[in-house]
Amino acid sequence: MSSSDLVKTSTVSRQVCAIVLAGGVGKRMKADVPKQFLVLDGQTILHRSLELFLSLPEVTEVVLVVDESYHEDYVDLSSSRCQLHFASPGKERQDSVYNGLQKATVNDAGLICVHDAARPLVTPDEIRKVLNDADAHGAAVLGVPCKATVKESEDGSFVLRTIQRSRLWEVQTPQVVEKKVLTEGFDLVREQGLEVTDDVSIVEQLGKPVKLTMGEYTNIKITTPEDLPIAESILNARRSLS
Repeated sequence: MSSSDLVKTSTVSRQVCAIVLAGGVGKRMKADVPKQFLVLDGQTILHRSLELFLSLPEVTEVVLVVDESYHEDYVDLSSSRCQLHFASPGKERQDSVYNGLQKATVNDAGLICVHDAARPLVTPDEIRKVLNDADAHGAAVLGVPCKATVKESEDGSFVLRTIQRSRLWEVQTPQVVEKKVLTEGFDLVREQGLEVTDDVSIVEQLGKPVKLTMGEYTNIKITTPEDLPIAESILNARRSLS
């Protein structure tokens, strides 16, 4: 069986809860509404991300982390096959993920799949790949090898050193962690008052392994006005190939 066949016939046997984060205010977009509510190719960015996870047979439930004022706009997307729950955003990203985790009803062996709504171009194949890796290793993150040369600086004015590019990955979402492990990680983070910038960093704090899953460079995060036409061109290119 080829690797592509494996992805299209996911081997994940655990329950999967997808936590979709949509609590950002989108200040960098310079728009009247948060970036997740901007329209991309006829759909809001959030709706595109949310529908994808609700449609995947591997996903047993979705928790949407969004301001309460938007709940009524999405409640009808819940179904008997895949329940949609809601959680409130927190002050920081890790707080939003924690709030979403509290609403997850999958068992402790289930997988928590955290995704930024502002990455609406992730594909079902990419999601299945990272779910398969997390199923096998307990935690996995979608990412791509870093293309840019990265310099380290102590003062923001002068180069301290050049970091070896072959060892660097740009991580994306989804990031997938076994529920029991993520819960243990949050207990440690909250006990020690740690700040983490992504979900698998919590797993790293426990000293547990995180599998790197090869993603696609097209899985961009829409954070500035310049990102929208890039996202539209990616969608147009996919349509031309289908």
